Amino acid sequence: MRNKLNTFLIIFTDNNDMAKNILIVEDDKSVALLVSTYFLNEKWNVEVIYNGEDGLENAYENSYDLIVLDLMLPKLSGLEFIKEYRLEFNTPVIMLTARITESDIIKGLDLGADDYITKPFSPRELVSRVKAVFRRIDKQNLFAERKYIQIKNLNIDIDLQMAKLNDKKVDLTPKEFEILKNLCSYPGKIYSRQEIIDTCFGMDFDGFDRTIDTHIANLRKKLRIDDNHHEYIESVYGLGYRLIDEE
Repeated sequence: MRNKLNTFLIIFTDNNDMAKNILIVEDDKSVALLVSTYFLNEKWNVEVIYNGEDGLENAYENSYDLIVLDLMLPKLSGLEFIKEYRLEFNTPVIMLTARITESDIIKGLDLGADDYITKPFSPRELVSRVKAVFRRIDKQNLFAERKYIQIKNLNIDIDLQMAKLNDKKVDLTPKEFEILKNLCSYPGKIYSRQEIIDTCFGMDFDGFDRTIDTHIANLRKKLRIDDNHHEYIESVYGLGYRLIDEE
């Protein structure tokens, strides 16, 4: 049996069954302790593991509401962790990393990460991002239970494949509607072009990434409130697109 005495630290806030359970996989113990302290202040249950291999094993064996994952880990990298984990689980993952190259971030998002934050970072910002993910998940679960989505003045009828803005029908192509529906299913989440291709086009897609940009540009025009303001869809430079639902 492998000795794990130096590979993990378990911290629990209390016995509240309603508390969120978060796994932190981070080999820098000072960073892990700092993040844990802030999470505990939010009354979240926290478990910390210091390498990717044990982190993945633990993620398979236990149920978590969210995983905070460093990309540069011993034994198993964060990207390898996400790739393996996403084969079976949809638990939200926030990448915590010193890497700042777009390719690393895009690869992580394409593999299924939900958000990222780069070191050095503000613990308060990380807490805010975690809370934002929890809000998105709550909305996603709500949307999954119904055939009708409303975000501000935008209304989407899944069965009728119809969208209305300010009670006026928006004339969308089938692909535009599919893209909009998926963006609305997880407001605030950054969707890379590849994710949009995989979700909305599948194996039949034989175009280019810029084809997605064209669809998004058309969507933004059709959802535009005035000549200077795109109220719903935001471009995240170098990464992709997300739907904004904040006022």
